[in-house]
Amino acid sequence: MKRTLFVVAALVAFATAASAATITVVSNKLTYSPGETVILTVTGNSQGGKDSEAGGRIEYSAALTTTVTASQEALTRAGGTLFALTGVLNTGDGFADVFQQIIDGGGTPRTVDNLLLATAQLVADVAGTVSVAWSTSPGFELDFFGLTSATNPGTIASFTIIPEPTTAALLGLGLLGLVLGGRRRS
Repeated sequence: MKRTLFVVAALVAFATAASAATITVVSNKLTYSPGETVILTVTGNSQGGKDSEAGGRIEYSAALTTTVTASQEALTRAGGTLFALTGVLNTGDGFADVFQQIIDGGGTPRTVDNLLLATAQLVADVAGTVSVAWSTSPGFELDFFGLTSATNPGTIASFTIIPEPTTAALLGLGLLGLVLGGRRRS
């Protein structure tokens, strides 16, 4: 009896975990040169969960990047009716809203029948490693079918901006010239 109860409890726990919503943020490349466009793609799957609205803002280094734009595709309710509109979202130095979805004014939790897909475009400006995280600012935190900024803290994606190879080569040649010039004087 104890063994059967344990197996049933394990199956219920697995089924509960298997139906939990998921959300990922990935960049289209791992390394960029200054001036290149970085595309961050957010994919969310509600896994059949219910919610009355969803939202999320990602934050990253404004000193290393420039935000260009952010947009979302519409989520649709089960049966195909609109969950929220598509379009351009708020952006600024070091942040991009990657989705803002509201089912209806009544706030009735509902399921959706498609994946969330949103993108943010940045320009790589200065060499360094850029960490992307969900905002913890009030009103801009992650809220997606049970997932929150508290359940997804810290870095959720990262990419590196490296100097262009020609810049590195010119720097190397300049340093070599200084070394050789210093030896001839000795």
